[in-house]
Amino acid sequence: MVKSSTPIWVLLFSFIFGFEKPRVRLVAIIGLMVTGVILTVEGETKFDMIGFLLVLVAAVVSGLRWNLTQLLLQQDRLGMDNPIATLYHLSPIMFVTMLFLSLIFENPIHQFKESEHFDNIFHILESFGLMSIGGFLALAMTLAELYLIKSTNTVTLSVAGISKEIVVITLSVIFFGDVLTPKNLLGLFVSILGIIWYNYYKMTKAKQTDSAQYHMIPMHTSSSKLED
Repeated sequence: MVKSSTPIWVLLFSFIFGFEKPRVRLVAIIGLMVTGVILTVEGETKFDMIGFLLVLVAAVVSGLRWNLTQLLLQQDRLGMDNPIATLYHLSPIMFVTMLFLSLIFENPIHQFKESEHFDNIFHILESFGLMSIGGFLALAMTLAELYLIKSTNTVTLSVAGISKEIVVITLSVIFFGDVLTPKNLLGLFVSILGIIWYNYYKMTKAKQTDSAQYHMIPMHTSSSKLED
């Protein structure tokens, strides 16, 4: 449920970086969607302070990360306005960081030796094949996210993330038989309402911008004269 607060931090950092102007309607929309997500995933939980703080820090850092990414993509002077170029420069740093942390906390070499997924050549090929498919899908999703940020903003990305969670929950009900309580169903309904409201908000804002540009008429001074 704490992770569901990520859109709030995305919006807060968007205000700080100047990507969005503080508007009561926008805050209400994001708050409505976050409430819906919390209701959707709510269940019996055992509170742990360390886990709570780790997830909270992750949510805050995620909001900061996406806004810094938008700063890179939408500032041509930084030379990283191409999503593919951005991913090209950031991926090695992320790989080294994750590999370092994995070697410290997960001991992957021991896991490979003991895991049944790597006990023969067939399982090894099967595991690496599945990881390659997952890696390709993750690459495609990351590129789609970067292009979305470049074309719109991080708030739109967070709304798309909520839409993704709704799709995942729906598929889990259809294919895996997960059971949703009335409160979870209410959360889904509230989240969908928030997404519809956000799209209406963006459409209204775009129409107002186009209308303002349409009504801008060049002004001429009275001293201007036609020359023969």
